[in-house]
Formats: sequence, structure tokens, C-alpha cells
Amino acid sequence: MSEHIDLDLEQIGRTVAQEVAGNLTIEQAEAAEGEDWTGKPAYYFAFLIDEKRERPPGLSLSGRISMRLRDELSARGDYRMPFVRVLGHNNWEKRGRGWAR
Repeated sequence: MSEHIDLDLEQIGRTVAQEVAGNLTIEQAEAAEGEDWTGKPAYYFAFLIDEKRERPPGLSLSGRISMRLRDELSARGDYRMPFVRVLGHNNWEKRGRGWAR
């Protein structure tokens, strides 16, 4: 995938995550294209949050972001499944790129 597409996905992800979690919560965002466990095309998003600022969720923050990303992507005619990881400072550096396959 081109770097341009990665950056577009990251911007979409960051925008959606900020709307869900609040502008001060999302510190970094990464996005990659890959496949799910069945071989279908999918997107993988990772977000670095400040755990101290996360609002108490009715659903998990990753679930809420995932649902909104799915809505946003569908509105653009893209029906790939978004997989979301929300990480804190203590595990952000351990994420590697293996989560996006």
C-alpha cells in the first residue's frame, strides 16, 4: 500500500477517534491495510491514548471507535472491516507492526 493511502487512513482514524474519545485523548494514530483471519481485506488501526483522560465508556473505547470507523468507511463506499487497538504509554512501543497482517 502506498504511503499516501496509509496517511489518509491515519487521518480518518485520528478524526474518528478524536470525535469518540475527545481531542485531548488521542496522542498518536497508525493505520495499515491487511487481511483478516479469513483472507478478506481489512484495516488495522492503533491509537495511543492518555489513560488518565479516557472518558468512562459504556462500551470499550476500541469498540466505540471501531463502530464509528466502520460507519465512516461505509459512507465512503469502503466496506473493509476496521480492527482497532487502543494502547497506553506502557505498551505502545511493544505493538510492533505484527498486528497488521
